[in-house]
Amino acid sequence: MNAPDEDGEVKTKLGVFSLSASSPDGTDDRYLAWHHLDHLPQQYEVTGVLFGQRWVSTPDCRAARVAASDRFDPVNHVVHYLFGEPVAQSVDEFFTLRDHLIEIGRFPERLPNRLVYGGEPVEVHAAPSASVTADVLPYRPNRGLHLVIERSEPPGDAARWSPEHVDALLGIDGVAGMWSFAPTTLRPDEFSRSGYCVAAIYLEEEPTRVAGAVNAVLADRWSESSLTPALAAPFEALLPFDYARHARPG
Repeated sequence: MNAPDEDGEVKTKLGVFSLSASSPDGTDDRYLAWHHLDHLPQQYEVTGVLFGQRWVSTPDCRAARVAASDRFDPVNHVVHYLFGEPVAQSVDEFFTLRDHLIEIGRFPERLPNRLVYGGEPVEVHAAPSASVTADVLPYRPNRGLHLVIERSEPPGDAARWSPEHVDALLGIDGVAGMWSFAPTTLRPDEFSRSGYCVAAIYLEEEPTRVAGAVNAVLADRWSESSLTPALAAPFEALLPFDYARHARPG
């Protein structure tokens, strides 16, 4: 579970995921450069924004997907933010800043959005090989992310993982750990009301090298439950100033 800070409170209160398809002309490097160098760092102006990172699909990543619904099949880009207190105020400021930047012309690039999701951390786990506590795992450098989006009845149950499946994931060479999120009740006007749960599996090896073993754990998880997978896909960590590499992702 998430470790408390020195005041006895869990530092990370909310995770935000934004998933996008590629631009209509199929060239995404201009967007990636703008978001990575301008928009993403500007979010640290918001009091409670703790961290943000981007990942990108590749043709090899796409080939390694084990689940993709119609909604998520076009997704080539993932950005993830972590929020701390004051979380509600910070989320409001996050969207207010976005609107302000649009007004002053600092939002010139857009991609077709497939999901804006807000989730509260439910489980956090670090592999022994990571040599860090689970609560700081997202801050540790990674080579990629295996993103899992699921639905369950009742909503939120999918954020709970059995100890057996957690151990199996953490035992995979190249998996640094995982965090799971259940839907938040904050800002229903901005965050998806889909009822999805999200798991972020952080990777310290090339995502496609790890994908087969991760997918095997997921297949076993789904065979033993009533979960409905919507997306299970590896993504590469976006490298600074290497945007041309992902000009035509997926």
